Amino acid sequence: MTKLASRSVSGQLKVLGLALVVLIPVVAAASLWNLTSQSRDIRVLTTSYSPALDANNAVLIDMTGAYVTWSQLLGGSAPLTSYRGTQNRVSVELATMERALTSSSLPAEDRTRYAALLDTQRTAIAAWFRSAEAADDGMRRSQPQREVLETDAMDRFRAFRDSNRGLYDVLRLERDAARDRARRSVQLLVGTAAATVLLAMVIVLRGWRLLARSVSGPLERLRSVVERQRDGDRDAQADTGTGAAEIRALAADFNGLTRSNQVLQEQQSVVLLAHQLALDVARVVHGAPEIDTALHAVCTMLGEGLSVDRIILYTHDESGVIDQRTQWHRHDLPDLPVLPPSLAGEVKDVGDELRRQATFFVVSDFLAPEVQAQDRAQRFYRATGATSLLMVPVGIGEQGLGVLSLMTVDGPRRWRRYEIQAVQQCAGYVAQSIVDLRLREMREAQVDQLTALDRQKTDFMATVSHELRTPLTSINGYLELLQDGDYGDLTSSQRGALDIIGRNAHRLRGLIEDLLVLNKIEVTGLQSSTEEVEVVSLVAGVADLLRPVADAAGVALVVDAVDPELTIRVDRGQLERSLINLGSNAVKFTPAGGRATIAAKQVDGRVVITVTDTGIGIPEKDLPDLFDRFFRASNATAAAIPGTGLGLAIVRAIVEGHGGELQVDSVEDQGTVMTVVLPAGNGTAVHAV
Repeated sequence: MTKLASRSVSGQLKVLGLALVVLIPVVAAASLWNLTSQSRDIRVLTTSYSPALDANNAVLIDMTGAYVTWSQLLGGSAPLTSYRGTQNRVSVELATMERALTSSSLPAEDRTRYAALLDTQRTAIAAWFRSAEAADDGMRRSQPQREVLETDAMDRFRAFRDSNRGLYDVLRLERDAARDRARRSVQLLVGTAAATVLLAMVIVLRGWRLLARSVSGPLERLRSVVERQRDGDRDAQADTGTGAAEIRALAADFNGLTRSNQVLQEQQSVVLLAHQLALDVARVVHGAPEIDTALHAVCTMLGEGLSVDRIILYTHDESGVIDQRTQWHRHDLPDLPVLPPSLAGEVKDVGDELRRQATFFVVSDFLAPEVQAQDRAQRFYRATGATSLLMVPVGIGEQGLGVLSLMTVDGPRRWRRYEIQAVQQCAGYVAQSIVDLRLREMREAQVDQLTALDRQKTDFMATVSHELRTPLTSINGYLELLQDGDYGDLTSSQRGALDIIGRNAHRLRGLIEDLLVLNKIEVTGLQSSTEEVEVVSLVAGVADLLRPVADAAGVALVVDAVDPELTIRVDRGQLERSLINLGSNAVKFTPAGGRATIAAKQVDGRVVITVTDTGIGIPEKDLPDLFDRFFRASNATAAAIPGTGLGLAIVRAIVEGHGGELQVDSVEDQGTVMTVVLPAGNGTAVHAV
């Protein structure tokens, strides 16, 4: 036992595993044989004996029922069912028994024996049905003849019952035997499992004691040493002379780890300082108001934090031209002059190459012979006087922005991995800051341009709309003079031309008025004077204005009954203008013979006003753009129906300015429903839009 405890843990586990490997296959083979036998018995029970016994019992029940029905018939009473219909069910049940008793899970000799018993029962059943039918058909014969037939049928039924019972007894015995075998198999399996578990427990217990001696004890002593180290005892050493081979090796490694831990702690403190430096740089650049401030802050913090002599950050545009140079240096060093053109032209190429390779460029000693042989390195040395260099690219994704260079001038320097990582993180923060600040400047410039353009557009619309009214007034004035005959009599063709001019002047005046309204809403908001308005009078007034237009167009204008108590707080003139616009659209887009309906009601504390027509409707593809300025439905344009495309935009602005919403539901060639939903009575105050 002692010799085994000194072996390796893997050797000890191999011994224990070998014992289990020998035990498990033996037990598994015995269990498999037992399970196979049990499975065979269960399969015979489920596929043969149980279905056959159930079918045999069903045959007995159905045949007994048929016999009783037949007896009632011969006795002169009227049975509920005919015994002859039972023959089909019995045939099905016999077929079920035959399938069960011919299953391949039964031995061949048993299938032959069961088939003979089943044939005997099938023959007895057929004989009884023939005798029963003969007795049934002979009821009109003489009494002696009937008695002979009835006696023969009863004998046939007893023969069937005996054959049924014989088959049942055979099947029951076989089923019980199969059940006993399955039960014994379960008991054997349970016993085998119990013995296996007991033996395995013995093996595991011995293995546990062995591992406790060779592993647990030494590990506990090693843990004690670790706790002493944790509590500050740096001289505590682990025991390397006891325990398994792996434990002894672990103790030796722990002692080596203890010796190197102090060195690691010293390095870790420096790494933490580098990480903190990167976090400080990130905080400063993200809060910088402009690019110059961010770049100067980064160079200063890196120079002082990493104790380098000089830092230069070059940024360039997309063509590679250097657009900014930010530098920091030790207080006793002068500023570096501008790079010579030969080096300045390579800044973008160097940065792109480093970004493609996802790496950095480092030189520990420019005076080393292998470095002096490189032309680019020597040119950089002559331009900067650096004796060591760390260069990282500045960029985001595929976009290169510049190069960040850290240098020493008094001698070689070994650049640590944590220093390089800190500089790379800072370069990433610089790139993000440059992009963010440039985007901010671009957005501010774009916002200023868009604001100026919007102001110019508004001024232009107001000026044009206002200036168009003056010549239009003159046109209308002279048009009236011509139509009144002040300049002489007119021919019918001349009057027709003047009528066309008048209609188009009227359309132009409407367009100008709509433009002025929209421009006023944009500039000053919807200035409204609200009052409590009775909805019934509002709808009636709109209908009175629209009725002449509807009559002239041959459109029936219908106004549904409105609750006289229903009120709404709105600017009457503005809402009336909206409803007139919706109503005139309903009349205009409805062919002669159609109907336009105005209705109003209260729903859930809100006033709902609907304008419904049976007109040309609106194509589904045009509905999303219906309320855009100057937009007109494609079918209205195709039909050359006049309009400016501004009416619905004005209606929506007025409705939404009153705290409501405008809804549309339309089907092309069927009609349109425009719905205005507003707060009822003392509702929401009018908003500026």
